Amino acid sequence: PVLQLFQKEWNDIKNKIVKCDAKPIISIDTINYNVFKECVDNDLVDILNDISACTNNPEIIKLLKKKNKFYSVVLMHKRGNPHTMDELTNYDNLVYDIKNYLEQRLNFLVLNGIPRY
Repeated sequence: PVLQLFQKEWNDIKNKIVKCDAKPIISIDTINYNVFKECVDNDLVDILNDISACTNNPEIIKLLKKKNKFYSVVLMHKRGNPHTMDELTNYDNLVYDIKNYLEQRLNFLVLNGIPRY
C-alpha cells in the first residue's frame, strides 16, 4: 500500500518534472525495512531519512549499498519509542549526548561499508 501511495503521488508530479533536465533527488522518511526495500527495488528514492538512525532494523544497512549504488542516509536522534520518548528527557549534557550518539551511529555505518560524505 505504501508503494501504491508513493507511485500515485509520484505520478501526480512526474509530468511536471519531466520538463526538468535532471531527475530530482527524492528522500523517504521511514524506519520500516520493507518500505525502504520497495523503494530501493523500484529505484524510487535516493535518500533514507531514518529517525531510528538505522537501529530499528540493522538489516536496512544492506539496502543502503544495494545495486552498486550508495544511498545517502539522514540519521536522527530519538530516545525510546513514541510512547516513552516524552519521559526520557534527562540528559547529562544534551548537546554532547546527542552529538555522541550520532557519531556512534555514523561510525557504525562507516564500519559497515557506508561511505561518509
